[in-house]
Amino acid sequence: MVPIELDFMRMGFVHNMVRIRLTVILIVLFSAFLSFAQTDCTKKVTGRVLDKETSEPLAFATVRVIDSDKGALTDDKGNFILTNICENEFDFEVRFLGYKTVVHHHDFNNRDHVDNDHIVYLAQDENQLESVVVEGEEIIGDLQSMAVVKIDRSQLATQTTQSLASVISDIQGVTFNSTGSNVQLPVIHGLYGNRILIINNGVKHGFQNWGSDHAPEIDIASANNISVLKGAAGVRYGPEALGGVVLVEGNPLTLSKKMYGNVASGYETNGRGYNVNANLGAGYERFSFHVGGSYFKIGDRNSPDYSLTNTGKEERSANVGFRYHLPKWDFKVYYSYIDQDLGLLRSSIAESGDRFSLSIAAAEPLFIRDFSYTINEPNQLTTHHLGKLEVDWHSSIGKFSLLLSQQINSRKEFDVRRNSERPIIDLDLNTTDTKLEWYHPSFGQLEGTFGIQYFAQNNDNNPGTNTTALIPNYNTHRFSAYAIESIKKGKSTYELGLRLDHEYNSARGRELNQDIFRNEFSFTNFTASLGMVRDISDKWQFRTNVGSAWRTPNMAEFYSFGQHGFNVQYGLWRYYTNPEGELRTDRVLTEEDGVTKPEKGYKWINELTFKNNENRFTVTAYSHFIDNFIFDRPIAIIGFFWGPMPVFIYDQADAFFAGTDITYSRVLSKNLKGTIGTSYLWSRNIEKNETLINQPPININTELSWKTPFFLGLTFSKLTLQASYTFRQFQAPRTIAPDQIINREVEINSESEIFDFKDAPDGYFLGHIRWEWKQGKFGGQVEARNVLNTSYRDYLNQMRYFADEIGRNINIQINYSF
Repeated sequence: MVPIELDFMRMGFVHNMVRIRLTVILIVLFSAFLSFAQTDCTKKVTGRVLDKETSEPLAFATVRVIDSDKGALTDDKGNFILTNICENEFDFEVRFLGYKTVVHHHDFNNRDHVDNDHIVYLAQDENQLESVVVEGEEIIGDLQSMAVVKIDRSQLATQTTQSLASVISDIQGVTFNSTGSNVQLPVIHGLYGNRILIINNGVKHGFQNWGSDHAPEIDIASANNISVLKGAAGVRYGPEALGGVVLVEGNPLTLSKKMYGNVASGYETNGRGYNVNANLGAGYERFSFHVGGSYFKIGDRNSPDYSLTNTGKEERSANVGFRYHLPKWDFKVYYSYIDQDLGLLRSSIAESGDRFSLSIAAAEPLFIRDFSYTINEPNQLTTHHLGKLEVDWHSSIGKFSLLLSQQINSRKEFDVRRNSERPIIDLDLNTTDTKLEWYHPSFGQLEGTFGIQYFAQNNDNNPGTNTTALIPNYNTHRFSAYAIESIKKGKSTYELGLRLDHEYNSARGRELNQDIFRNEFSFTNFTASLGMVRDISDKWQFRTNVGSAWRTPNMAEFYSFGQHGFNVQYGLWRYYTNPEGELRTDRVLTEEDGVTKPEKGYKWINELTFKNNENRFTVTAYSHFIDNFIFDRPIAIIGFFWGPMPVFIYDQADAFFAGTDITYSRVLSKNLKGTIGTSYLWSRNIEKNETLINQPPININTELSWKTPFFLGLTFSKLTLQASYTFRQFQAPRTIAPDQIINREVEINSESEIFDFKDAPDGYFLGHIRWEWKQGKFGGQVEARNVLNTSYRDYLNQMRYFADEIGRNINIQINYSF
């Protein structure tokens, strides 16, 4: 064992040296441009002025640059433009009769917004509500032709105890795959896992992003806004953006802003959960800061008919950010921490073949205990640290941005077994991300971005589990270069993006007989994106984008070996079929066996939007071909010394996805607004002409919000009704019950038609109601989810095999803001 440990140490040393050298090189490249700065008076700022409550445009509002003679009036749609700006940063004020005046500090340092306009919201004096300002920026080089939906801070404030996947699931074409109520992953147009790239505060979120039971560790209470890109955004954001991107942005650290803060607390009835969160910040002329934290604890949830034993959750989080600003420089430092203890349904673990069959067939779980806050096995303990430094520099030849980040993710998973105090999985994942970008100035009408990136991950299994590691130790190094250019011609904007990635991987693990194996493999890939945005008229807009993306199979898809949750998994390189047609797991395959290739996706997405003062209609249509699509599917039930378990294998085939998302919103009156939407997805394994498993069914949802008359001295009151119907998944695979496999009534091998252990659940209707209020600096909400206490099972929840979803939940929140 000593030579092996020395080899690991030597590889770690090389990894660190490579990381340090690349970081130094990027810093040197960044510093090489410092001598080019000159005065430039050709800058312009565009934006819109809107009513905060109704989002209606405010015509003829005055927009004036402070301490200058530059200014403008908004047109009938609330648009304004300030031209001939020399400074990289300045203050301007927005005035409108009957509304609070806003002083807006504008600079070109923020770079991650996806909207093109700088939107300023004004609040009416009579309502005594605070004004809301979105700090502006110069947007160049981003993929404007991609379908994007944004959730702002006011919407997030009502969902601080929800998961990231749950928060964005109200967006058409977006839902979530889950393993119980605590583990939820975003699904965009049928894709999830590490096909959905999560950018957390400008950094790719580095976590154990494999399987359906590892959720991103994101604290919604610390998010300022969330944007969802539905296209193949691999050119801009890198591999793994095959299905789309979720951008989570933290506090913008706005300058020249008085001290502000918020303290909130709440209670929810289902699970007897309680939470508290707080944040504080301030902005000065050159310096700003923000600090926040939250705590959330909940016990066993309940379905309408029974307790869901061991579904509690406990979460702690903290975050802090600092910004220092100079005339041509901007420095940001950010750190976040989150710690989670997540319970998984106890009834998902069976002790015998008969009991497993009964669990699948039973109307309710076979293991039910009284309510408890205690979290027992099976459960997951995760901690995540993220630290980043961001430096922006502005000059006459554009903006240069350097990002350095480091993340540490620790995960322990415990199972029902002897020595259950020992984790069955114990992993440490270290992620380094270094990126240098140049946002060049306009060349004629051409604007764009060039970037280079170095990304590295180091994953280690910690000793003491007394099991063969589910995935091996591994190192990943990825080198990338990309360019995105856009040009505006009349009413159309055209975009082209190109990216080149080279990825090297090294894996070390143990075979079935405990011999050590080592594999080294690499992939090089070229991706591209071509798009257009066309303003057909002042009310109609059309977007289209054709993009490619790719990803290397993750280490679980390559090397999974053994128990994971309620099943046993075998990766693509951990099983093979012998000449007799038997599935064998007694050796580890390599790249030379030629059985696995990287996924490559080609997505065409189109979006047509109509909007005026009363109506907004959006229809999105897409098609997506994925070469070498990887999916897991059930293959058998095998007895182990700890009990029989369903066995899943990873498989690979060409697949096709096509669908549409439709949303229609209408302002029915000054205080009444309605929205209705639907999503449909058709997917197919075109290699075998059969269905795929775990694809989202058709969904229709509607929302009606009413700003009620003020009463009891309230300064704001809004009532929101939501209803949705989810259809039965008619594209589900055939069903083979566990007892049919145990009794050998059917023969299954790796070439058999795909199947599932349980029928797709029936369709279901859900209703929700929420009331929000404000009184001065106090505010709050009362929300009832599943208000009809409907019993149902979600097709995308792995726990649907064993139990219903949670029943009615009443959530009460109160907050104080200053």
